[in-house]
Amino acid sequence: MKKTALLFLISLILIVAGCKTQNGYSPGSDAGYATGKVLDTRGNPISDAKIMATNTLCANTHLVGTTDANGNYKIKIPAGVWKMSAEIDRTYYGHQFQLSLHPDHPEVFTGQDGVICNFEWRLYGPKVGQTDRFYGGEVKISKSKKSRINDLENIVFTFIPVSPRIDGSAGQPETITCGPRGTQDYARFPDLPIGQYRISARYRPTGQRIYLRNNAGGTYLADGSVTAGFSGNKKSDSCINCMTLEFRD
Repeated sequence: MKKTALLFLISLILIVAGCKTQNGYSPGSDAGYATGKVLDTRGNPISDAKIMATNTLCANTHLVGTTDANGNYKIKIPAGVWKMSAEIDRTYYGHQFQLSLHPDHPEVFTGQDGVICNFEWRLYGPKVGQTDRFYGGEVKISKSKKSRINDLENIVFTFIPVSPRIDGSAGQPETITCGPRGTQDYARFPDLPIGQYRISARYRPTGQRIYLRNNAGGTYLADGSVTAGFSGNKKSDSCINCMTLEFRD
């Protein structure tokens, strides 16, 4: 009987030790701290990533930490309700980019409980809880005054990578169209992996070539294509991490 009771007690201790709270925290593993690991697109640790804990009742209250050489971080969290976020800075083709990282624990937590929140670098896809914001860069399309085409959704754009993307990986060609007038995707591609691309376009109803140029002041080439990249996050830029193109027929 005593042996049975002892085995039951041991089993109960093991179950409790292995349980996690709704906040993702394992009891007894650094309560009152935010801890986790940051990985790049290949699953390798990222050092010097900026980690932030934001008080949900006072948006101006932030606790900031950085990851070590192994991609780990640990931040002491006081009482209150908090939410985690992270970002990295990268230089790509002379432009500075501030990139948000994807959390595996986007929910709020209390300082008393603490939280285990890991982050990963994603090149594209919607940000957590934000269906209209993305990890990729935005391409904006404008029309030349000389163009007679008004149905932009019938222009087929092809983006061919001409160099490794911002994370060093090789990209794949993308053939895409924008949404029709009146939709949030009209005259834009909101989520393209940040890279350098050779871009060409055709008008789908007739197959005719569409001529493109960089809207920041480029010229139209004879073959209609243009090589362009993303702007980065300078405060002087009209948009963050975006590319602007103009077309004419």
